[in-house]
Amino acid sequence: MLDTHFSRPAGDAGNPASWPFPVRIERVDGAHARPIVEGRGTDVGAFVAAGLRLAQKGVCAITTTCGFLVRHQIALAAALPVPILTSTLTQYARLTRQLQPGKRMAIMTIAPESLDPAVLASAGIESSALVFGLPPDAHFVRAILDGAPELDVHVASREWVALALASRSKHPEIGGWLFECANMPPYSHAVAEATRLPVYDALTLGVELHAQHSRVKT
Repeated sequence: MLDTHFSRPAGDAGNPASWPFPVRIERVDGAHARPIVEGRGTDVGAFVAAGLRLAQKGVCAITTTCGFLVRHQIALAAALPVPILTSTLTQYARLTRQLQPGKRMAIMTIAPESLDPAVLASAGIESSALVFGLPPDAHFVRAILDGAPELDVHVASREWVALALASRSKHPEIGGWLFECANMPPYSHAVAEATRLPVYDALTLGVELHAQHSRVKT
């Protein structure tokens, strides 16, 4: 988990109560949200060290609370003794193959300007992928990346639903949503209900990862 102090409501990947099984959370000191998202944050070594601490505590697999850590997917997977999926973005190709012919997976992100061709390529995503994000002055963006104002889940939900509806209106070929940000799952149901399209988020990823690698299947 990044070194953040904003509230993490039910559904946020950094809230242990969001998960249907026990989790361990390891905070990476100095890994602040905006620098990490913008690609100028903590060196990968700090994340390797945190991953090793989690492995020593007996976890079966690891994920993260920032989809932009996909930049380090290869390095972390090579350095850690347990499976790791840093981001929902790693599942884009698989999810796209599951869509009906003519449909496209749309990525919703906290920072579309940071989801540049290099980051997309690190996840095996084509540069022409549909990417949508809130404006920099949106309530959700300021609350998560800057820690102020205090996060209001109702306001944030309205922002994400409005963006999804506007995006689908312009791109009727959208067949599903991939949420990059691990703070976005609290809004998955609202977006899915408003658009009648499936949402894949950080909790979906983590539940799949746990099912594949837990010692006791549940």
